[in-house]
Amino acid sequence: MRLDAAAVRLENRLQRRKAMPSNTSYPLDGLDANRRGELSDSQLRGFRGLSRSNRRSNLSSAAFFLAGAGLIGVFATGPAGTRAILTVICLALGLFLALRSIAGLDAVTRDLRRGRVDSIEGAIGKGRVPGRTRSSYFLEVGDRRFKVGSTTYRAVPDAGIVRVYFLPRSRTIVNLERLANPPLPNEPIMEALGPLGALSRSHNRREANEARARIASVTDAWEAMRAQAPSAPPPDARDPRPLNEAIVGTWNNGLINVTFLADGRVTARIPGNPREGHWSVDGAGRLHVDLFPGESAADAWIAGDTLTIAAEGDVLTFRREA
Repeated sequence: MRLDAAAVRLENRLQRRKAMPSNTSYPLDGLDANRRGELSDSQLRGFRGLSRSNRRSNLSSAAFFLAGAGLIGVFATGPAGTRAILTVICLALGLFLALRSIAGLDAVTRDLRRGRVDSIEGAIGKGRVPGRTRSSYFLEVGDRRFKVGSTTYRAVPDAGIVRVYFLPRSRTIVNLERLANPPLPNEPIMEALGPLGALSRSHNRREANEARARIASVTDAWEAMRAQAPSAPPPDARDPRPLNEAIVGTWNNGLINVTFLADGRVTARIPGNPREGHWSVDGAGRLHVDLFPGESAADAWIAGDTLTIAAEGDVLTFRREA
């Protein structure tokens, strides 16, 4: 039996996406503080260290330009006007960087003075721009774009709805959490995926990311539905009635709703995609359903209010509806 035949075809049309790695750093321990619009103590320590590093770097660059101005004035040859212009440029850059370091005018230091964490939520998108020596990575959330490192790029989900917490001036991401998926489409899934697939390739990045988030909601629901069930229970734990009696009724697993009628008819619906066919139980106690082309037999058993169907390596579980 292939109750999941249509969904297998569906999977072939979905854009594959990587799951969030198990060793990801998101969400961080400071999520509660970030939700309040603040940095946690550990985040404060880390960003203060980054601020000190930025200021030392600016001071070192200032010293380089100021020294360059002195060297040009003493050792450089050439037209006096050119030497004067170069000296002024080096002095101006050196003084600017020195002031930036002393006053703490870099974006991260200014963010720490304000002590505020902003957030935005929306469909996530990811991009990579190859460079001559290294690639640049960025994330898109709603209409915002954030430059990130390769570690963050790999750690966050490829599609879905997220909330990003960031420092407003430097636009540095401090945390990220995955939010609930968009609701499954009301129209037939096969009909909905065509437009969604086209939108996911749209030049409008926000529309593309939102379409990919909706596709992800279907994928997640399907993967959850196909989660491997426990091994078959012993006979004394199963419904004592014959399968062709116990199976009559309506069963649901969150994505597929299937009804077995006593007269041998069966209906199934993957959101908005109704199917009708016939079912039977053979002499070996195996379930046959012709909802989809290529009818095959499946092992099936009922324990309590749970129906389990195992066919061709897939195990589907359903709960009986009242």
